[in-house]
Amino acid sequence: MNESYTFELQKLYDDPHVSPFIQEVCEYYASKADYGDGSDREEIEPSEIVEPVYTLFLLQRRETLLDELSYIHKKYPHLFASVEQLYEDILIHMDIRPLESETAARLSLALDEKVSAGAITEKIENLCDSYEDIGEALDPFYGWLHAFYS
Repeated sequence: MNESYTFELQKLYDDPHVSPFIQEVCEYYASKADYGDGSDREEIEPSEIVEPVYTLFLLQRRETLLDELSYIHKKYPHLFASVEQLYEDILIHMDIRPLESETAARLSLALDEKVSAGAITEKIENLCDSYEDIGEALDPFYGWLHAFYS
């Protein structure tokens, strides 16, 4: 991984202003940017699933998480470059419903429509309501998703 990403990620992990969820998102996108061709990367989940999941989870706590990403922009500029497009996509959608619907539909398609976009959105909302730290809701969500693909 690029040294500037590695250095900033190490600092990020010790930063109490950044949630574990945002740390995970930053690590994913920094790794993806560094290994754009997919080499040297062993993903547990394919990017067609991971990226919509991150977007849908970000939308659940949009304002708070955008604030964290803004903080990263100021404090960790190299790292922010890897999540900038995601940040911009979330930021420009003041009404999150269209982005949420589009992203849930994209995830449903990645799962060969074995689960509906509405069911995906509902599951994420329920899980995020159940956990104070939405990062903790990721594992149960992926566990639920695995019922629809192997």
